[in-house]
Amino acid sequence: MITRGSKYFFGAAAVAYLTALIYGFLTGASANGGVIDVFSNGGLVNSLIGPISFGYKGWVGEQVGYSMLMGFTGIMVALGGFTSVFRDGSPEALAQLQGATVERGVITGARVDLRVVTPQGLSFWPMLTAFSAGTAIVGMVVSTPLFLIGCFGLVIAGVEWTVKAWSERATGDPVANQAIRDHLMHPLEVPIGATLVIAGVIFAMSQILLAVSKVGAVFFIIILATVVFVVAIALANRPHLKRSAMVGALLVFGLLVIAGGIAGGVAGPREKVDHSEESLSAATSVVDGPAGQISIDGAAAVGH
Repeated sequence: MITRGSKYFFGAAAVAYLTALIYGFLTGASANGGVIDVFSNGGLVNSLIGPISFGYKGWVGEQVGYSMLMGFTGIMVALGGFTSVFRDGSPEALAQLQGATVERGVITGARVDLRVVTPQGLSFWPMLTAFSAGTAIVGMVVSTPLFLIGCFGLVIAGVEWTVKAWSERATGDPVANQAIRDHLMHPLEVPIGATLVIAGVIFAMSQILLAVSKVGAVFFIIILATVVFVVAIALANRPHLKRSAMVGALLVFGLLVIAGGIAGGVAGPREKVDHSEESLSAATSVVDGPAGQISIDGAAAVGH
């Protein structure tokens, strides 16, 4: 049985493993002509099989960052396994330590401290901390901006995790603790989070639109706006829809935008056409006339 404490490690392992697969695919495709070229020339199988098989088949690309992410995955899996074996974070195990009897998940025979046994809401800050640490480690090898992004994520996760741990012990009432935490952090989380989300969506969309052709960019943005409008209407007409469904829809949209932005950034901007040469060739014309006369843009020049 997987205990509560081990879920954090297994979650961090899953995030690191998926990040390693994406990183291996993108760097491998970039080293073999780019993502679009891999899709068009039949190299997609090698790009996908390489990261999954640890480079045994196909290609991986940048192996240092890929190896570090896979190593972090293995460490998190091992820590999660140890935590499950020793029952760390299990309410039943903690209740038994307090002298209670546990039969089929039912705690009887002693008075236990529910504030210790029952977690006060699940938190994804440990997972964000692990993901940011992996990003910073990879950024130390790959690029400075990636390293700075990982450090920024570590700062945010550290502050949020610290405040959550403090608020859970502020009083004996979980509802009051949550209210204290929200009163302290919401004035910072809402504007900063909205700014980061908007900036990320704009940057990712710009990378996608720069990678495709001009006509393709027009059709892409029209189709995307239509899909967002239709989904928004569908969600608005169902006021009793569960919050998890709405969060899931936003999460899927965010992942698609991020994946598209990464693919567009790897593919690079479309080729630019030098309009100066075209205008010069169109403005300059040679016409038949008397010997030594050349007409340039309507003006006559006589050669000597």
